[in-house]
Amino acid sequence: MIGLKPSARRAVALAGALVIGAAGPALAQARAAWVDPDRTPPSGMRYRTFHSAQADGDVSYLVYLPPDYEAAATRRYPVIYWMHGLGGRQAGGARLAARLDRGSRAGEAPAVIVVSINGLRASMYSDSKDGLRPVESMIVDDLVPHVDATYRTVPQRQARAVAGMSMGGYGTFRLGFKYPEFFGVMSSFAAALHTEATLAENRAAIYEAVYGGDADYARQNTPWTLAEMNADAVRGRTVIRQIIGTADGLLEWNRAFHRLLEQRGVEHDYIEVPDVAHDYDALAAAIGNATFEFYRRAFGEGTESATR
Repeated sequence: MIGLKPSARRAVALAGALVIGAAGPALAQARAAWVDPDRTPPSGMRYRTFHSAQADGDVSYLVYLPPDYEAAATRRYPVIYWMHGLGGRQAGGARLAARLDRGSRAGEAPAVIVVSINGLRASMYSDSKDGLRPVESMIVDDLVPHVDATYRTVPQRQARAVAGMSMGGYGTFRLGFKYPEFFGVMSSFAAALHTEATLAENRAAIYEAVYGGDADYARQNTPWTLAEMNADAVRGRTVIRQIIGTADGLLEWNRAFHRLLEQRGVEHDYIEVPDVAHDYDALAAAIGNATFEFYRRAFGEGTESATR
C-alpha cells in the first residue's frame, strides 16, 4: 500500500478483513497474537499494552526509559524502535536496552527511550495482504503516536530510529525507506534482505500468509523496491548503519544492498564483522561502543538534551 495515507491504508486493511469475513478462528488467532502472553518484562524494561485501531484491539510492547527519566521531569528523549527477528518476540530488544543503559550510566551512551515492538512471529513488518495482520500500519499509524503521547519523546523524525536483527533488519529498511518523514535513523543487524523471489522460494509459508502469494505485492513491499523509490527522500537526511558478519549466510544479500545504496548515492555506514555468523550478541560485542557513538551522531547533542 505504498503511498497511501493512514486513513486509506486502514480502509484497505479493514476491507481485507471483511473479505475474510467474520472468518472467526483466523481473526481470533490474529487478535490474540498481538498481546504477548509473557507479561514478565526483562530487567530494566516495562511491559505495556495500548489500543490499536489498525489491529482492532490491544497490542503489547516493552519500553525502556533512561536512568534520569523520572528525575529530569522536563527532558525529552529520542526513541529507538527495535524489531525482533523471525520467530522472535518483543523481548528481543532487551539486549540493546541493557547495553544502552550501561552506557548511559557510564556517560558514554546518549539517554534514549527504547520501544521493543511485538512484530508477530513472521510478519516481515509488512501489512498482510488479507488485512488480518496489519503490522506496518499498527506501528506507523498507532504505536508511534501512542509513544509520543505517552512518554516524553522528541516527536521529530531525526529523533526516531528503527533498528532490528534479521527479519527486524528487513523491517528496519522497509519502514525506514518507506516512511522517511517518520524515521531519521536506521540501524540493521544481519538483515534478512529477501526479494519477492527468495521469499517465494525459501519462505513459502510467509510468502502465502503475508503476501497472499502475490509477487507484485511482495515486490512493492521489499526494502529493495522502497530504497529504489525513496532514495531521493532519504539521501542526506537519514543516518543509516548496516552491520553483517562475514560468516553469516546473509552476507551476499547485505553486500548487494550496500552496493544498491552506494549506486543511489545514499550515505550509510557499512560494517562487516570478521568471522561472526548470524548472532546479534557477537555482532554487538564486536562493534562495542561504536553503537554509542552511532546514536550520538545520529541524534545529535541538541536533540539528545531537548526539553519542552
